Amino acid sequence: MSNNIAVLMVSLSLFFTILYGVDKFTSDNPNDASLIRIGLSSIDSSNCKICEPNEIYYESGCKRCIQDGVILTAHVSNDRLYNLGWSNNKGMYYGDEKCDGLQNFKNTSTNENETYFIQISKSGLQLETNLYHDANFTDLKENVLIEMCSNPTNLNYLRISNEDGKPSGNGGKLSGYIDDIEIFTKHDETSSSLFSSSFNECLDKTCSGSWTFRNSERISIDTETNVLSFFSEVSGTNDYAHLKLNQELSDSWEMRFKLHIDELEEHPRGKGILKLEPLLRQLLLGLPALVLPFISYGLTRNKKSSFIGILMISIGILIISGILFNQDNIFDYNAFTYQNIVIIVIAIAIIILGLVRTKIYTKRNI
Repeated sequence: MSNNIAVLMVSLSLFFTILYGVDKFTSDNPNDASLIRIGLSSIDSSNCKICEPNEIYYESGCKRCIQDGVILTAHVSNDRLYNLGWSNNKGMYYGDEKCDGLQNFKNTSTNENETYFIQISKSGLQLETNLYHDANFTDLKENVLIEMCSNPTNLNYLRISNEDGKPSGNGGKLSGYIDDIEIFTKHDETSSSLFSSSFNECLDKTCSGSWTFRNSERISIDTETNVLSFFSEVSGTNDYAHLKLNQELSDSWEMRFKLHIDELEEHPRGKGILKLEPLLRQLLLGLPALVLPFISYGLTRNKKSSFIGILMISIGILIISGILFNQDNIFDYNAFTYQNIVIIVIAIAIIILGLVRTKIYTKRNI
């Protein structure tokens, strides 16, 4: 009876090992996520040469471009929370030398068929963003307030960009549009309009040359619906739109716009053909594959079990082969994580026990 149970366990281990390998092999390894960034900057997007292919920051994208700026980001990774960022002589949302510039919204995430009316305002070192449900900016969804350590200056470019030039990969997809952009400068108790566009006045895809686009297939003005549409995926290109304002913003200003998300494909987060989260894959498939051979060996410790021994050897070889196959450079020690090293040791132990089990059977039949 125990021998039958042991055979079942080691057979299940082999099944889980193969299933884990197939799911891992077909998985989309975590990559940068598709996103849309909307905000103001001291530079235009075409100045981000360092994020182009073969340049120093191609791996991390144009967020590394040195600039002063304020940016709102919607993306498709993790909890898909919106975030607000600022910079002063550093990368896109890296703050300054004293403090970090990025803050997530706590309760508002990017979702399909959803519209927000967004208000970003700056007064001195205080940066505030409100997300509203309505065009009158009265029905508040969530508020984020950042006390900046220093002042972003020379803000004279309105910038919209998607995945910012990171290497091509499966980072999900995000599409939608932006409309009704307004920018005001504030002086004491009064405010004056610096820029306003609902895109109704635009007769072509560049609005008579006022907007600059890198790739109109990704970001452009839709003259049929009178909106600025976007489609974002991690394609290995820096796709952007920018417009130069008539003057630099003052120390206090406010920006308003409408943001609508049409479609969203989540970041795969390492999921394979079974659509399991990587951690769940390890718990449901990987852990049983490692544990069951030891239980099987214990149940048949004093019994003839050449078949079990051969299966255990096969399981160990498959596990080690799978780990080595997923390494870009097997000679690079840093490529092996602590977890991989532990699993390899366990797999070797399974092979040794399989050899012992086969040896016991051989000796008993001499």
